[in-house]
Amino acid sequence: MDKLSINEINQMDDTAILTYLKESLNISVNEEIDVWGVLDVTINKTNDKNYYSLKNVRLKNNDEIEYPISDLISREKIRNRGVHIQYEKGEELRNSRMELNTKKLFLSCRLELSDQNIRSHRGNPITLQVVSDSVKLLKKIPQNYLDTIDFDENLYIERNILDFYVDLNSKEIKSRINELKNEEEDRQNSLQNLIGKSAKITNAIKDQEEILEDIEEGIKESEKIIKQKDKNILDLNNTIGKYKKNQEKQMAMINKNLERFRNFVKDKAEILLNLEFIDEDKYKELLMIKGDENSEDKFTDFHKDLDSSYPKAISYIQSYLFSQNIVYPKYIIEDFFALIQTNDLIILAGESGSGKSNLVKSFADAIGGVSKIIPVKPNWTSSEDLLGYYNPLEKKYLATPFLEALIEANRNPDTPYFICLDEMNLARVEYYFADFLSLLEDRSEKQPEIPLYSDDESSHILSEFKNVLSLITSSKEKYKKDNIIDFVKILQDEDINKELKRVFGFSDKDSLIKYHSDLRRMLSGILNTPSSIKFPKNVRIIGTINIDETTHYLSPKILDRAHIMKFDSPLLFDWEMIADEIETLKNTDYKLKLNIEDFNDRGSYPKFDIDNEFCKTMVDFTKKYFTPLGIEVGLRTIRQGLNYQEIFLDLNPNKDLAFNNFILHKILPKMTFDGNKKIGEIETRSLLIQLKVELDEIIDLSELANEEYINSIDSIDKIIEKAKSNDWIVNYWA
Repeated sequence: MDKLSINEINQMDDTAILTYLKESLNISVNEEIDVWGVLDVTINKTNDKNYYSLKNVRLKNNDEIEYPISDLISREKIRNRGVHIQYEKGEELRNSRMELNTKKLFLSCRLELSDQNIRSHRGNPITLQVVSDSVKLLKKIPQNYLDTIDFDENLYIERNILDFYVDLNSKEIKSRINELKNEEEDRQNSLQNLIGKSAKITNAIKDQEEILEDIEEGIKESEKIIKQKDKNILDLNNTIGKYKKNQEKQMAMINKNLERFRNFVKDKAEILLNLEFIDEDKYKELLMIKGDENSEDKFTDFHKDLDSSYPKAISYIQSYLFSQNIVYPKYIIEDFFALIQTNDLIILAGESGSGKSNLVKSFADAIGGVSKIIPVKPNWTSSEDLLGYYNPLEKKYLATPFLEALIEANRNPDTPYFICLDEMNLARVEYYFADFLSLLEDRSEKQPEIPLYSDDESSHILSEFKNVLSLITSSKEKYKKDNIIDFVKILQDEDINKELKRVFGFSDKDSLIKYHSDLRRMLSGILNTPSSIKFPKNVRIIGTINIDETTHYLSPKILDRAHIMKFDSPLLFDWEMIADEIETLKNTDYKLKLNIEDFNDRGSYPKFDIDNEFCKTMVDFTKKYFTPLGIEVGLRTIRQGLNYQEIFLDLNPNKDLAFNNFILHKILPKMTFDGNKKIGEIETRSLLIQLKVELDEIIDLSELANEEYINSIDSIDKIIEKAKSNDWIVNYWA
């Protein structure tokens, strides 16, 4: 019969799969899959634990058994992997082999389908396993099988095996008949015991009836209690009603006081506006008057329309971008979304034109957020280039586009802001970004604060400004010209003009207009730039880098604290695969409405737990590979990995992919070393190759259609190929 493919078999249920398997093996549907073979013991290098399997598997008629699958990879075939034996049974058999002092242990057993999770993980829908309680040691091995193997003369032969291997003599048959008679007597005795138990059950039923009467009485008592509870609830509702009325009175009082405060601010703001110390926009801002927001954007609600499902959100964002003629594979959007939620620094690396900054802008647009692209200049050397500085001569803070973006985000706390430092490695990141990087490391629940300048500076300016307003008011009162409120008219009035020059101590050469302009700039400075701001919850910091001869490499300090997401050229994308990923969803021309809370809070990283599987693997790899190769991995890196995995698994349940992405983000970017260097007797190039082999054993991405684009194993292969052509100088960034 023709073999079916994996996809065809995956459409069948377990009963149909077993039927198909038995037909391929010429076994009746009602028969069990009885086989025999040799015990095999393999040591698992990952955890030093034995792995047991049945090798050289054959049916009763001595035919070999294989999976009837047309496209099964060779390593999953029975002749290569064998059939799995559960660990406890395997240990028992291994001990028997040692006690019997034999090299080969022949077994007979029955096979069944493995658990669905194991079959999915293997990529083999007909993965079989040994039924533990069916295992027996063989007494007689067929001669035609002995001719095909290396026979061990010290082979142990057990007395009791399956009938089709045993030549029973007459004494054994009689013994079996006696056993059957004894079994019949036991069944009769069991029947009598059941009759006795039946009588006991009858008595127990009577006891239960009495208990039921007690329960009915208890129900009546409970009804009385419920009535009392209902009365208590009614009293509580009355109390709540009184509290609400009291609260409404308090809110009315608060609103009244707020209106008084608003009127007070309005009076002062109107004076400043009339005297042209502030403009119309600042006047509206002081009075908290928002401009017309006639946005025509339409939104799909993450919670109502997508059931708060992050996988649905990923598909929706991809479809929205596709409708805008912006094409990204789902794995890029998925990975970027997870990194955004870590609240760590994200660095997008790749060739010029690979879509790094465009990902930031298009993602922000897709969720109704704001993107700010800040070009980094080669002459940046300190935090002042990033955040600006206070100029004591002008008595004004000179802000930067980066700081202005933070201030704008603070004023719009419900809108996601993505601030992108474009080509951030044109200057040395550790010079201009060091202070801010330390700020991002603060993982306490309290938002970190950014000091800009001393509070005393703003106090001095406000004091001077207060005195100026007082002198203007007194000058108008002196000449009884309170009706003049416009600054130009004040200057045009000869009496007030002379009086102001006198009280200010100005000479004829001094200019009131210039002094007014200076005051306006100083006031604008303290109103627009506070002495300190809290880092906004709605802001995520992203950097983009190009690696060429004009740029600087990222220092270990930056690599240790950031996540590196590398981009390939869009021309290398599998466009047919991306087209297949795009789901047909409703309203994909609408933006997706996400709340700030949907992007994960800035909390502490998960704690390091030595019993955690990820932590164990990272500690083991650090000892065997990372430290000898000069790759720095500390507790921060591991805790960042735990944090990323927790977030990513809400988007995609594939644990292997989450671990693979962590290797791409945090480990591979640190690979810069001399492959010819020796650690003891071992060259570092050999350690790198061993690392790749061990990662290949624990990371299985074979089920992913886009495996070749995101597989960390393939990335290490590329690093190795580049190193070979460069005298084994390993450099991830080369």
